[in-house]
Amino acid sequence: MKRTITGVLLAAMALTLTACSEEKPPAGSDVIQTSAAATGSATASAAPDMDAAADVQVMKCDSNSYTPKVTIEVTNSTGEDARYAVTIAIKDATGKESGEALFAKNRMTPGQKVTEEIPGDTPVKGKISCEVARAKRLPPK
Repeated sequence: MKRTITGVLLAAMALTLTACSEEKPPAGSDVIQTSAAATGSATASAAPDMDAAADVQVMKCDSNSYTPKVTIEVTNSTGEDARYAVTIAIKDATGKESGEALFAKNRMTPGQKVTEEIPGDTPVKGKISCEVARAKRLPPK
């Protein structure tokens, strides 16, 4: 558990430091996901930049322990190796955003699926819901 939390924190720090560099990300690379898109529905008019979020599915959202646990499945739908950074919004029973869970993977090959349970950053009592808040697909490191 400590290694997982440490790994997530180190990945988040690395992404933060990467974001501080002078290289600017392409327009629309930080995708804001609505709850409709998080459930897997897509529209024909969706922008091409939205496909990084389409690669992420919330499989399980559990609050039976002190720390919420979110299981996600990320699939590299491209024909090239890619790096993924995903933020999952955790909401309480009233729909208020109460925390988040972070996922980072430095290299995923084309078609590769990764299923991972990630801890939330804040304890939340009662029923919770989870949705993709942001998803980025970047060149691998």
